[in-house]
Amino acid sequence: MENNYLILKDKRKLGYTEYGTKKAYPIIYCHGSQSSSLEMHYDLSFAINNNLRIIAIDRPGHGDSDFNPEGSIKSFANDTHQLIKHLNIDEFSVLGMSAGAPFAMGIANYLPKKPRFLGIVSGFAPLNNETQKVLNKDVRLLLKMAKSFPIFLKLMLKVQNWQLKKNPKSALKNFLKIMSEPDQEILKNKAVINVIEKMFTRAFKNGSQGVAYEISKILVQDWGFKTNEIAIPTFIWHGDMDNNVPKEWAMKTTNEIQNSRLKVYPNEGHLIIFKNAEEIFKTLVSPKGN
Repeated sequence: MENNYLILKDKRKLGYTEYGTKKAYPIIYCHGSQSSSLEMHYDLSFAINNNLRIIAIDRPGHGDSDFNPEGSIKSFANDTHQLIKHLNIDEFSVLGMSAGAPFAMGIANYLPKKPRFLGIVSGFAPLNNETQKVLNKDVRLLLKMAKSFPIFLKLMLKVQNWQLKKNPKSALKNFLKIMSEPDQEILKNKAVINVIEKMFTRAFKNGSQGVAYEISKILVQDWGFKTNEIAIPTFIWHGDMDNNVPKEWAMKTTNEIQNSRLKVYPNEGHLIIFKNAEEIFKTLVSPKGN
C-alpha cells in the first residue's frame, strides 16, 4: 500500500492510495460514502497473485483530497483524467463500490478515452420517486433529509465527526448498525473492522464538509448523465440481502446499461466485496464468461 497525492490544475490536492503491483494492469477504485482511499480488502494477496494495480482515489473533501465547492460527478471524472495522465496510464478499468458507483459511471461516461470495463459493486442508483420506494426506511429518511433539508444532514455529520474523534469504535458501531445479518457476520472479523475504522476515520480527516456536500449536492441530485448513456461493457455485483442498497437498484441499472451483466449473490449483503474481491477484480481484467 502506498499513499500519494497529485496537485491538480486548479491547485487542489488529490489524494490516492495504490495497492498491488506497480507495473500491473490498473483498476481505478471509487470508494463508498463516508469513506476514503483506505477502503480495500484486508488481504491484498488477491491483487498480488493476479497482477493487479488498484488505484483508490480520495474524493474531494475526503481523506487527503481538498474540498471542491463546485464539485460534481463530471468534475471528479476530470480529476481522475488528470491523475491517469500523471500516472501515464493508457488502458484501465474502473470499479465503484456503493455510493462510489455514480462516480465510476461518470468516469465511464465522461473520459475521452473510455475504460476497458466498468464494475459496480452494491451500487447506488439515481434517486427518484420510483427508486426510493424500495429503500430501507432508515436509508430513505437519510437521503430525503439530504435532498430536502441538507442543513440537518450537515449537523448530523458534524456530530458524527465529533463522536469519531472522541470514540471511533462507538461511532463506527452506530454507523454499522443498519447492516444486514450477513454483513454482521462479516463484521465479526476484526481485520474487516480494522479496515472500516481506518477508511472511516480518514474520510473525516479534514472535517465533515466534503462528506455532507457529496451526499446532499451530488448523490441525491441529478447526476448530469443517464445510466443508459454508458456504452462500455459493465459488470454488476449485488447481494440479495443488501440492507443499504436494494438489489432492485442493481436490476434497474442492469436494464438501463445495454452491455451489462448482473450477478446476484444469494444470502449476502452490502459487503460482498470482502468475500468476492478476487472474482470481482479479476473480471475487470479478463471476464472469461463471468
